[in-house]
Amino acid sequence: MKNTAYILALLMGGATLTACDDDHKPDWEITAPFDVKAESVSIENGATVALSTEKIEIVYNTSVVLNPRAEITMTGDALKGVEIVDGNRLVVEVSLSKGKTYTLTIPANAVAGIGSKTFAPAMELTFSTEKGGGVITDASKVAASPINAAATAEAKALYTFLRENYGKKQLSGVMGEVAWATTFSDMVAAEAGKYPAIVGFDYIHLAYSPSNWIDYGDISPVKGAWDAGSIPAMTWHWNVPVSEDGGDGSFNASSDQFKASNVLVEGTWENRVATADVEKLAGYLKLLQDAGIPVLWRPFHEAAGDYTWGAWFWWGNSGTEVTKELWSWLHTKLTDEYGLNNLIWVWTVQTSDEGKPASMDKIRTAYPGDALVDIVGVDLYEAPLSDCTGQFELLYNLVEGKKMVALSECGNLLDVDAALEAGALWSYFMGWYEMENGLPVFNQWNTAGEWKSVLNNPAVINRGDFNLMN
Repeated sequence: MKNTAYILALLMGGATLTACDDDHKPDWEITAPFDVKAESVSIENGATVALSTEKIEIVYNTSVVLNPRAEITMTGDALKGVEIVDGNRLVVEVSLSKGKTYTLTIPANAVAGIGSKTFAPAMELTFSTEKGGGVITDASKVAASPINAAATAEAKALYTFLRENYGKKQLSGVMGEVAWATTFSDMVAAEAGKYPAIVGFDYIHLAYSPSNWIDYGDISPVKGAWDAGSIPAMTWHWNVPVSEDGGDGSFNASSDQFKASNVLVEGTWENRVATADVEKLAGYLKLLQDAGIPVLWRPFHEAAGDYTWGAWFWWGNSGTEVTKELWSWLHTKLTDEYGLNNLIWVWTVQTSDEGKPASMDKIRTAYPGDALVDIVGVDLYEAPLSDCTGQFELLYNLVEGKKMVALSECGNLLDVDAALEAGALWSYFMGWYEMENGLPVFNQWNTAGEWKSVLNNPAVINRGDFNLMN
């Protein structure tokens, strides 16, 4: 925000002001003629608005500045995200909860015309949010088939199954763990009495496979889950050398010299490494395809990391445009070059500095496009997770309902009943795993009882509730 003296100078037509104290307050703090008028407001007084509303905009009849001594509030709380845009638009950033009533208060003299002693009168704007979140999931809007026209019969059956249940029931999911095993998902099933419908795996150790402790060529953990009636979901924490000279692998954006922007540049060491890794990965994924196993495939997850703190994975260290190019490049190589048609492509939206999905503008800028994505997801680690209707609605609106929306990674489990009531039931959720000393534990996120409660909810689909192999 501009400092007080500078703004006062603008108001006085450029005159220099030195200091102000209680005995010599500038006359603009005294009630003055209200010649600055609001020509339009983005929300009508008394309106019911969507939970995904992020901004309120007020357009004035002249260029204006903010009085830094005035406090604009929302239901009594001071707002920080307030700015003047394009000279005459007051933009107020808001974060809303469902089923609540809010009052935006702009006091008299908080908004002033530039170059003249004219001000805007006080304004109060009262509005409410929809109790159900405003989302009614309409599966008929979702694309009828996967983006890959040559998708395998198994991939098509998986996609159709997800689409048929979208908005009606939710598939349960949990990471098996990242060491090519089902240790954690087995424990969840033992405690809950139901086995999750989706089991998560990770190609995080690709550089070390095959070895005596990790071998992605042995697909028995994945095949075992598939044959038992669960759907495999693959993440790729893509480890790369920390420098051209080699060294231990890393996926961190800040601890290595591997530049995402060089991956697509022929002749660079990053291009050589990435191309070889994809070839190796494709060979392992081909084993699953040959075994008739479809995969929920989620590469380049959380690409932007956090828009305030920056990227935490190397594939986000060159910006969202590069990440989109990487997504397209990987899609072309796996689909066209290596003929992998068993993949359902899941794209993860970026987050804000609060661990929530970023603004619509930001996630829209980063979105690879409908032609390259089957499902959009978000990774949320909130306590408690609640129903996450606002986050769901943001993603739903991003793709205009044309793609299924999933909770692609989570800490605390979703309140399934609340999500269903709100019309914002995620296609599936993927609970992350917790291990201590090599053993699975219920520690930071969910208890055994919470897993049991969620997996036994009638709106949740588990292993044994469906059969995709016939």
